[in-house]
Amino acid sequence: MDPVGGVSQVMEMLRLQMSENLERLRRAGGVAPGTRSLPRIGARPVAPTLRQALARRLRALDPVDPNYQRKATSLFVESVLVSEFGDGAINDPGFQRVVRDVAATMGAERAVADDLALLFAELVAHEP
Repeated sequence: MDPVGGVSQVMEMLRLQMSENLERLRRAGGVAPGTRSLPRIGARPVAPTLRQALARRLRALDPVDPNYQRKATSLFVESVLVSEFGDGAINDPGFQRVVRDVAATMGAERAVADDLALLFAELVAHEP
């Protein structure tokens, strides 16, 4: 998998999953009115700074930790969401719940988890 193309594909899937989760939270009353609207889903490139920041955060994890994949997936989801919605998203009371739910959904799908593992390895190996 090409790291840039792989991140873009996974980000599209993440945007779709995030849209579905946020809409579900809104219907259930879990997201306050006035919360920033979702970005339009489209073929947008991944900012180099996002790739670099994610690679730095992944390098800080212990690669032999049995929970590495789960932690790396959570870092990935959190990094992408903050990149998409801004730093203020972290202060939203439901943000970590959304990160946890989206990361768990992505980790539960074997093909997605395998693609993420490959992506994480390539980011750690190739990003400055």
